[in-house]
Amino acid sequence: MLYQVGRYKDREAYLAQSLEVTDHLEKMVQELLTISRLDTPGYAFNPSHIHLDKLIQDRLSANEDLFVQRELTVEKDISPEVCILGDLQLLQKVMDNLLGNAAAYSPAGERVMVKLWQIAEKVNLTLENTVVHIPDGDIPKLFEAFYRVDQSRNRQTGVTGLGLYIVKTILDLHGAEIKIEHTAQGVKVAVQF
Repeated sequence: MLYQVGRYKDREAYLAQSLEVTDHLEKMVQELLTISRLDTPGYAFNPSHIHLDKLIQDRLSANEDLFVQRELTVEKDISPEVCILGDLQLLQKVMDNLLGNAAAYSPAGERVMVKLWQIAEKVNLTLENTVVHIPDGDIPKLFEAFYRVDQSRNRQTGVTGLGLYIVKTILDLHGAEIKIEHTAQGVKVAVQF
């Protein structure tokens, strides 16, 4: 580093940018470690009874700053006492990723709708972003490792292209299905346990 030369003139800005890059790399390493663990032959998780409604409320609270920063309104319709058999830590990763994506890809001032309900033995979870569009050709590729819809945005959003791949892998372990589709208002992620 050349003191007071070129991009190093503003030390604070350079250090802030360096910290941002370091955080991004740490996130990628953590995601790669998660993938490595999940893809290990014979990997077994320890399922327990989880109140999915409480987990969602907890993750919404933990991620509240993301929504506030983007001036997003979160609308919730979460049925109480919805239980599933699953791994709490893995399902926290799923929720954090889905909520993080909802915050990162929603235009400021819009809405994110989170809905949880149970019909008979099926538990349904949806997250819908308003005024969001994903090109139709990209939707089937979203769960591929390292795939990003907009390659130019990865520095702005910290996207590694691994989040939805991890989500799909975790949900597959739980016997759950996930799909992403367009709605009249935007884009919806639907999960069924």
